[in-house]
Amino acid sequence: MSSLYGSTNDRLVAGSDARTNVIYAIDRLKEKFPSPIPSQELIAYVLPHPKRHDEQAVKLFKTLLGVNPKISFDPTSESYRFKPEYDISSADELLRYLQNQDSSKGIHVRDLKEGWPDVLEAINTLDKEHKLLVTRNKKDSQPRMVWANDPTLFVPLDQEFKEIFNQIPLPSIEDTITALTKMNYKTTGAPASKEVAKVEKKKKKVRRGVKVTNVHMQGLFRDYSNQRPQGTK
Repeated sequence: MSSLYGSTNDRLVAGSDARTNVIYAIDRLKEKFPSPIPSQELIAYVLPHPKRHDEQAVKLFKTLLGVNPKISFDPTSESYRFKPEYDISSADELLRYLQNQDSSKGIHVRDLKEGWPDVLEAINTLDKEHKLLVTRNKKDSQPRMVWANDPTLFVPLDQEFKEIFNQIPLPSIEDTITALTKMNYKTTGAPASKEVAKVEKKKKKVRRGVKVTNVHMQGLFRDYSNQRPQGTK
């Protein structure tokens, strides 16, 4: 059986808990983003059998929708809309947002995907154009975070200078270790010198007895310690 929302088998089945139904509603709003969904249409989608749900259940459902940070409600059109972390869905909007920031804070790509599923293609293009700084995962080289970049600062290096740089020989690992050893640098895990070991073995003298406080007031009071009662230690 088909309907306005698709076949019954393809449609989400409403849960018995109102919070579960909110999750179904968010998934539906994501599918339609950036377009909003009228209130009655969304309720009919999540609660496909309105006769089985009383007014109190619908009211609770609307209340939970209204307080969810991932959902925005337009009272004028009586509609709901998915509210991603960043309301960005194009390369121009992304660059504009990054350039208008008061700081140089980067954006997680996973947050951009909430409202822009095809963001990876745009990021790769902007990266090649030197309009974005991109960090990537080591495993699959997928973009992880992005920052604004200034393409005017990118100056191609002539091939002649690249060849000169590549011709400069680098010292071998053995030569590097030898040079550092002559400069008295120790490798990680090397045993400490005897002088350092002796200092570490020295123990601080433990002072026994009552700790004296308020030293600056010692001359203002009498000492009655010699008048202790008999039998007191």
